[in-house]
Amino acid sequence: AMEPSNGADAPANDEGQQEEGAGFCGVLLSAPLLTAMLVFIPVGMYWHHIDGSPEWIFAFNFLGIMPLAWLIGKCTEDLACHTGDILGGLINATFGNVVEMLLCVAGIQQNQLNVTKCTLVGSILSNVLLVMGCAFLVGGCFYKTQNFSQAGASTQTSLLSLGTMSLALPTLFFTLLGTEHEQMVQDSRIVSCLLLVVYFAYLFFSIYTHSYLFQSEGGDEEEVPDMGPWLAASLLFVFTIITSYCTEFLVDAIDGTIDSWHLSQEFIGIILLPIIGNAVEHYTAITVAAKNKMDLSLGVAAGSGCQMALLVTPFTVLAGWYMDKPMSLDFHPFQVIVLTFSVLVVGSCLQHGTSNWLEGLMLIVAYVMVALVYFFQNDSPDGSLLIG
Repeated sequence: AMEPSNGADAPANDEGQQEEGAGFCGVLLSAPLLTAMLVFIPVGMYWHHIDGSPEWIFAFNFLGIMPLAWLIGKCTEDLACHTGDILGGLINATFGNVVEMLLCVAGIQQNQLNVTKCTLVGSILSNVLLVMGCAFLVGGCFYKTQNFSQAGASTQTSLLSLGTMSLALPTLFFTLLGTEHEQMVQDSRIVSCLLLVVYFAYLFFSIYTHSYLFQSEGGDEEEVPDMGPWLAASLLFVFTIITSYCTEFLVDAIDGTIDSWHLSQEFIGIILLPIIGNAVEHYTAITVAAKNKMDLSLGVAAGSGCQMALLVTPFTVLAGWYMDKPMSLDFHPFQVIVLTFSVLVVGSCLQHGTSNWLEGLMLIVAYVMVALVYFFQNDSPDGSLLIG
């Protein structure tokens, strides 16, 4: 779920009109570093077509997808501004996580099912531990205590718990009870459909019936789009197509990258790949937390974690069903345990409706501990944490 970028919430005065007339060029000029990183897109494509070294194909496309994720997010925001609340929420829900969806689809197409599962778990962990932790830490450096909607945070924590339960049940169903793989896959597909129902009910709940639970006390400021609806929609289509190629090239180079860098599949999937789709959200959550807009910051961190658990994960399972691939919710028990403890830690930090820098530090340390486990993991099959 991408949130309004800097300057997008300016008042409707002369300055706001100037921002509205900035157009796509103004968007590019607003983030020169990300704009400069666009050069990695043609470089990554060229390196793939000349059959270059896999590690360089992975690196170039990795760096190229990051600005694409930023542009997709910006186009999604501006397009949603020109629609109503319900349609805008659906647009944000669909395209706010399109990079993660494309990564998972590319992984399924190339039979990288284990890496795909790691990416799903890693994206949730990255949002609820790293993104939220950095937001709490940076915000706590400016304010001793920051307040947010306790009811909204409680709802998101409950949804994260449900998402964790949806992964734990099929995993235990297969690991402990010795159920046949085909039955477990069928169970995963049914559970995925149920999760999608819950997610769209959550959208209706948060946007229409109980939107006040997810808003700050001062209310949301007016958001001024930089692009018109047709330009935003056209660019969104173009950037999505380009991203689909870059993700395909990146996933195709994973095996060679593992051999070259001596990293495990788990570290690639759980730590590195989530950075691509979450980098811009990290920045947004931190900047708004520094302005004491914690409800907006939580909407980026915890809200994105809920989307990964309740939207992207079931979407990935159903996409595997469509492509006749045995994608399921059967994750490694260790990953489920890590995710469960992470949600418990996050829930304890959100239960009081306040945050401080110490809680942020604890969440970051928790994420670093998880990263160290997978970094020092043996990349041989005997040392894998993928297959139970």
